[in-house]
Amino acid sequence: MQIFLNVMVLLLFLSFADAKVLKLSSIPIPLMVEDANNGLFIQLTKEIAKRNGYELDILVQPPGKALLAFSTNKVQGFFPALDDSVPKVSAKSTPFYYKTDYVFYRKGLPLKTIKDLEGKKVGLTFRYTYSQDLLNNRRVKFEYSPEDVINMKKLARGALDAFVVEERSGQKALQISGVQGVEFDRKAPLSRLKVFYAFQNDDEGRQLAAMFSKTIDEMKKDGSLSRILAETK
Repeated sequence: MQIFLNVMVLLLFLSFADAKVLKLSSIPIPLMVEDANNGLFIQLTKEIAKRNGYELDILVQPPGKALLAFSTNKVQGFFPALDDSVPKVSAKSTPFYYKTDYVFYRKGLPLKTIKDLEGKKVGLTFRYTYSQDLLNNRRVKFEYSPEDVINMKKLARGALDAFVVEERSGQKALQISGVQGVEFDRKAPLSRLKVFYAFQNDDEGRQLAAMFSKTIDEMKKDGSLSRILAETK
């Protein structure tokens, strides 16, 4: 019995010693990245890591710190990444999501297109990535806030004419804020951007990007990707 226990302890030790740890940085996003253990994108990342025998060390930080950790090679990867959000050349996975932004507005005062937003005060969330067509329109008056919930409250009380935000993050912020009289038109998306995992542009990073891409493609085929991202709290 003692020999058996010693063998089990040794095997357990070896399994921990051989474990591959993947260190990633991310940013807090309502519903998607709640903290290092919760959120739809967190659950997806956990599943990808599990399928490939990795343990995860996820740092969820404000955007500036999260991107700095990636740009200074303190982490192996960053997510959710968009083409205009990553500050340096990176190895990219295949897209696992599309950031579809909508205009949230006060009920009875619909604003749905970039043209509609001209001359209006429009809320954006600091350090989020938006379409260049929107940002480059100098007729739109942008006002930034540190988080979605603040923007939603400002919109509800009339401090903003509109708030541009990703659909599900916006709905979550609307729920958390508890405000009334705010809506959006699901049939009128403002923009659609690819979302992927970004890794360091070295041999290891390119291998990780290929591994993540392969697993994402497999999860698309077996339906698990859509099941994970369709979950709600």
